[in-house]
Amino acid sequence: MSSDPTQPPVVPGPREPGQPAAAPAYTAPTAAQPQPTPMPFEAPAFEPVSADRSLFEKRPEILIGLATAGGLVAAQILGRMRGR
Repeated sequence: MSSDPTQPPVVPGPREPGQPAAAPAYTAPTAAQPQPTPMPFEAPAFEPVSADRSLFEKRPEILIGLATAGGLVAAQILGRMRGR
């Protein structure tokens, strides 16, 4: 479809004998075309993780569970101190 509103829309269908066929969507590279040069190696944007991680680094949900349990125990202790 043309972006110009005064032009008729393009409808796929049979062509007149003088019109060329549509260009292929992909053409394989040939030896005459220059090949792209490979990208130079760049260091990664982050440091790789070491294999000797602690249990809490391997399983962060354990740390979250311990923090939750600690908060509940602290709330009970404070509640008993206030006389509840």
